[in-house]
Amino acid sequence: MPHLTLEYTSNLAQKASTPDLLLRVHGILGSAAGIRIGNCKSRWREVDSWVVGNGSEESAFVHLDIRLLEGRPVDVRQAIGTSALQVLTDHFLPGLAGVDLQITVEVLEIGKATYFKDPPGTLTPPAAAKA
Repeated sequence: MPHLTLEYTSNLAQKASTPDLLLRVHGILGSAAGIRIGNCKSRWREVDSWVVGNGSEESAFVHLDIRLLEGRPVDVRQAIGTSALQVLTDHFLPGLAGVDLQITVEVLEIGKATYFKDPPGTLTPPAAAKA
């Protein structure tokens, strides 16, 4: 836990397919929510077919889903979303002349009652694991 999925249009492929981008978001999760970096699982997906707005060929999007185990306060989730959005804009916006880019982040909660993991002990927060 958590799970991150980055989707981006294929006209951004050269800028998107780098693990460093998601590793920076892992760092945000560690500092903002006390999540063990070793528990972060991230993937990125290139979208070959898309339409944004009126269908202009110059359109593009980046969307990051961050799925966390439920229970973190809304202000923590907002801090994660705001910081992740900043990482994405810093990464994608430079050098994109002529591209109409939309960048979004959504922080979602996963219900504890319906999330299963092996080994199960890695779901405990870092402070509780030391006790």
